[in-house]
Amino acid sequence: MFGSSTWFSDMTIFVAALAVSALATPLIRKFAIRWRVGDKPNGRKIHPDVIPHLGGIALLLGVLAGIAIAAGEHTTVIGKALPATLLVVLLGLIDDTRNLAARPKLVVQVVAASMLVAVGFRLFTGIHMIDSIAVVAGVVTLLFIVGMLSSVNLVDGHDGLAAGVALIASIAFAVIGTMDNADGVVAGSIAIAGACLGFLLFNFPPARIYMGDTGAMLLGWTLAQIACLITMRQPTVNTFAAVMLVLGVPILDTLLAVARRIVLRAPLFAADHLHVHHVLRQSGLSPRKTLLVLYGLQAVLAGLGIAAATGSAVPVIVGLGVVTVAFVAFLRAMIEGRAAEATAADAIPQPVARAAASISFQSNFSTNVSERRTSIGR
Repeated sequence: MFGSSTWFSDMTIFVAALAVSALATPLIRKFAIRWRVGDKPNGRKIHPDVIPHLGGIALLLGVLAGIAIAAGEHTTVIGKALPATLLVVLLGLIDDTRNLAARPKLVVQVVAASMLVAVGFRLFTGIHMIDSIAVVAGVVTLLFIVGMLSSVNLVDGHDGLAAGVALIASIAFAVIGTMDNADGVVAGSIAIAGACLGFLLFNFPPARIYMGDTGAMLLGWTLAQIACLITMRQPTVNTFAAVMLVLGVPILDTLLAVARRIVLRAPLFAADHLHVHHVLRQSGLSPRKTLLVLYGLQAVLAGLGIAAATGSAVPVIVGLGVVTVAFVAFLRAMIEGRAAEATAADAIPQPVARAAASISFQSNFSTNVSERRTSIGR
């Protein structure tokens, strides 16, 4: 996506992105602490205390460092995507500091995605009836881009999850780009991978900083762009299936969010404690074991995506089977979890439940603040 790719230049891109991200993250963390810019507990995040964020700025700097080295002959592509990318980054920064409502965020995301579609980005499905009609193909692309912005944001509710999943996905995209001799796709993917790895040094459990909406939307945005470029080079059903599998965990979590809220008759945009990482944590897994399970699932789906990019139908079928099994298992656990919560709430008188919840939260808050300070001190 951003320049001629050789083994040496690819390693230079990766190291530059990693180094800049790793060096910038602690500096930005100090800034966030100084100005009290932090991630507060809510219905989706698992932490009970405020953790500094704005780590997305470090991710951005890392990606830009890699792209700067790789730029070369692909500056035209960068120039076309730059205005919309800046809009997404600005939206993330405002949301991290002002906590925007969902509706204005969605409007700006749609505008940014429309700008990207207008300059020629497309997600080809390999289905002639969709790809051959410009308006339909444009709408599909717009929905995909906006969906990826939300999908990565949804999985950014657990220490190390969004950055780790994006790291695995970007490596898979780099492999697919190598197979297709798409030097630009390789370079862009490697830049994302390096930035994610540098940030993970500080975001792995227990996290000392979060990426915030700036980072989550940046990763969703850049991965969506690379997915589009891959399908634009090879507009086949297998290629489409390949990029969907590579982005498997974020897409799976988004589909589960929609499905469970429909089944449970809950508002579609309401935060809850029923994402895949919540289910795994509630099953008794530690934060790191939860990450390993989801990293493993993402790696399996990414591997199947790489295999699907070769043109074989077998990995597509296997991948669909893995996603279906995971979807059914997680959805069942989510519904049962909500039922158990409702039963427990009905069994406890409301005044007692509120008092117990308050005491429990205060105790956990104090304990976790102490633990976080200890980890931060290290």
